Amino acid sequence: MEKSLLKRHVSLQPLSRDHGIGLVCAQRLHKAVRASENDRLRLSEQIRVVFENLIGSYLEDEQRVLSPVIHDNALREEFQQRHNNVRSLTKSLDQLDPAQDPGLGLLSRIADALDEYVRWEEHSLFPTIEQSLDAEQMQQLSEATASIEALRSRPTQELHASIALNKQSGLAETCGCATASKEAS
Repeated sequence: MEKSLLKRHVSLQPLSRDHGIGLVCAQRLHKAVRASENDRLRLSEQIRVVFENLIGSYLEDEQRVLSPVIHDNALREEFQQRHNNVRSLTKSLDQLDPAQDPGLGLLSRIADALDEYVRWEEHSLFPTIEQSLDAEQMQQLSEATASIEALRSRPTQELHASIALNKQSGLAETCGCATASKEAS
């Protein structure tokens, strides 16, 4: 079966690329079901760092550039709600002692929130924006997202391979994404 690729307007491509980090994090968190407690602790710390260094700023940038161009109030409210849900769940993780196993419930809720937020934006919000803005508005959005893109670092591959979660080994590898995001700063 052939996957259909979404063709994004150039103004939304940087935000779509940001979504890759969220999807990788969601995938890693879903794999935590098969992980040992030690692996979950390392993954939790990794997610804290990735959210603090990357995803949190991605959400802020999206709100700054997209909120003004979402003209439908219900759509804007859903956009805000999805962002707030990701932030709230990540804050719950931050409030735990780093040595405390967050358990599968919280990790699963964070994974679901990230996955649903990204997929909703890609399949609902972005197409609506592309259809509702005129050429001048799309150009203004392109300029805003181009300035965001110039400052981006996306350690997607490092994050994807950072902790082995294939079985309950208890032998998690050291996370490489936190180092990569600090080096990029």
